[in-house]
Amino acid sequence: MYTKGLTAAVAALLLLTGCGGDGGGSSSGSGTAYNYVAPMLNSTRTYSETITDNSNNMISIGYSDAITTVNSDGSVSQLSQSTTGDSNIVNGTNYAIVTENQNFNAMGQETSYVYTDPSGAQVTCTFDPHGGGPDFPVMVGETWELIYTFACGTGATIAYAQSGSIVDVESITVPAGTYTAIKIQSMLTWTDAVGTTRMQTITNWRDVATLYSVKESISIAYSGTLPTVGYAVNREILLESMS
Repeated sequence: MYTKGLTAAVAALLLLTGCGGDGGGSSSGSGTAYNYVAPMLNSTRTYSETITDNSNNMISIGYSDAITTVNSDGSVSQLSQSTTGDSNIVNGTNYAIVTENQNFNAMGQETSYVYTDPSGAQVTCTFDPHGGGPDFPVMVGETWELIYTFACGTGATIAYAQSGSIVDVESITVPAGTYTAIKIQSMLTWTDAVGTTRMQTITNWRDVATLYSVKESISIAYSGTLPTVGYAVNREILLESMS
C-alpha cells in the first residue's frame, strides 16, 4: 500500500491552496492583507518529513517540489518526487513519496495530479472545485469553511470538509533558515470508500514573501473501519532548502 506524502491527498499540497468553492464560506480578519504570490519558474524546494505511525514507529522520508510551468494567468505545474528512494515500508504501508505531476490554478489551488502506480499505469486524480485552504488575500483573524471532492483513477469520489483560520504572523526557524510566516490552522475530515474516517488537525506556516510552506504539523485521528496495515498518526514536514 502506498500513501500520498502530504496532507489529505491534499492538502495536502505545499502551495497555499484557496477557498471560494461550493459549500464554502469565510469571515474577514483585520490588519495586513497577504496576497497570493505566483512561484518562479524552475524554483525548487526540498522537504524532510517525519511520520509517527500507530505502532509508534518513526519513519523519515524526503522529497522535492520543482516548478515546471508558469502560465501567463499565474497557474502552475510542478513535479514532486522522492529524494530518499521509492520504498519505505513499515507494517505493510509504503510511506515513500510517489512521483507526481501536479497542477495548480491561478490562486495556487491544486486542481489535479498524475502519478504512475506500482503496476505501471498512469493515474489521474482531481479536486473539485480545488483542494482546501483560505482565499487570498488573507488576514489574521480570517476564518473559512469549504467542502470539496476528490476522485482518483477509478476509485470512489470522496467528499472533504475543512474549516480553518489565519492565526498569526510569526518568526519560525527550520533547516532552510528563519522566516516570517503566516500561521494557518485547520481541521480536515473525510471518510473513504471502506468506511475509515480521518480527522486531520493541521498547523501550517507559510513564508509571507513567497507563500511557500516552511513547516507543517499534522495529527490524524481515526474512527469507523480502521486500516488493516500501518497508518500515520502524526506528520511533521520541514523546509530543508529553497532555490
